[in-house]
Amino acid sequence: CRIAFGSGTSEQSIFNTTIYVLRSLQSGKKIPLLLDEVKAFALKHNELNHMGILQLFLAPIYKSLSNLSGITFDPSTILPQLATAPSYDVVQTAIAKNELVFVRAAVVIGFAESLFLRDFAKAYTTMTLYPNFFTVLDDMQQLKITEFEFTFIAGMLSLHWARETREVHWMQRGMNAVAAYEDWAKISPWDCNHRYHMLKAELHHTQGDTNGAIESFDAAIANTKKHNNSSHEALACEFAAHFYDSIGNNAKTKEMIQQSHDAYVRWGAAKKALALMKLLQQVPSAVPSASVPGPGMSFL
Repeated sequence: CRIAFGSGTSEQSIFNTTIYVLRSLQSGKKIPLLLDEVKAFALKHNELNHMGILQLFLAPIYKSLSNLSGITFDPSTILPQLATAPSYDVVQTAIAKNELVFVRAAVVIGFAESLFLRDFAKAYTTMTLYPNFFTVLDDMQQLKITEFEFTFIAGMLSLHWARETREVHWMQRGMNAVAAYEDWAKISPWDCNHRYHMLKAELHHTQGDTNGAIESFDAAIANTKKHNNSSHEALACEFAAHFYDSIGNNAKTKEMIQQSHDAYVRWGAAKKALALMKLLQQVPSAVPSASVPGPGMSFL
């Protein structure tokens, strides 16, 4: 990035910034550090009058990280573009401005935020506005490892909607994401192993395969710890908590919520971690023997 700013073209500095920030997110870089870097990038691009990346990429990233962490900078120390959350549809604005490099990035950022915040209603609304981003999951030949992050997020959302709606196309899209990741995990285990196991756990959950879900959630969590990726460890534990809640295992539900909370704290997502502690208080320490909750008696 420094070389591109010093001697490269505008296109190179914008491209390098975008790739650097997205890869930092994918690898679970600590949020406070990444927010500082986003602020520094914003100041530099403002100097160069790169308004597109400020409005369509750095501002949405700042908003998403702030929503997870609760961290906001003093408005007097940052640019107005970061101080005020975007009030426009970032994807539509990027399309209208023909800033195609930011279109997919905006979609990934929006869906990722919805996944971490479990705002499935917002994700579904976005999906209905831009359905073409999900139809790629209908054709295995269109799934490319270069789009591994979007495929993971779209696959996780698809499997959730498959459970909620019982619509066949959501199940098929989720299964296609799992199949793609089965191959990708062999090519790039560091990026793909834990994502593969998370997708497979959600598939087993959707299919009602309790033992398969437990085995895959355990593998996903173990791989996130092995790779020191706190963000995805938190996500895997949180999804595992909701799975255990759905089968009435309160002890494991509480254990997974606590582990997810601790991982979110390590990542720097303090606001999200606080929400999980409130959720933890809703789960009884023990289930009365006369009434053991099943899938229809979830506490979460």
